[in-house]
Amino acid sequence: MRFWIECTRFETGQTVHINIALVGSMWREADRTMLAFVGNDAQTVQVTETPEQLLEQHFGSAEKTRA
Repeated sequence: MRFWIECTRFETGQTVHINIALVGSMWREADRTMLAFVGNDAQTVQVTETPEQLLEQHFGSAEKTRA
């Protein structure tokens, strides 16, 4: 299983690799996805991909898992 996912920062369009194991929560705000990291000084990163796209990248397609 891959722990690193590739995302696109909303503000800059730059590619960033994020360790999905450190993401405590994610939600949508308009056209951006907010990723909140775990920890006391947790930061939030805004990315362009939807939560579904991020989970598919990490876990694979739902169609593949059903087959």
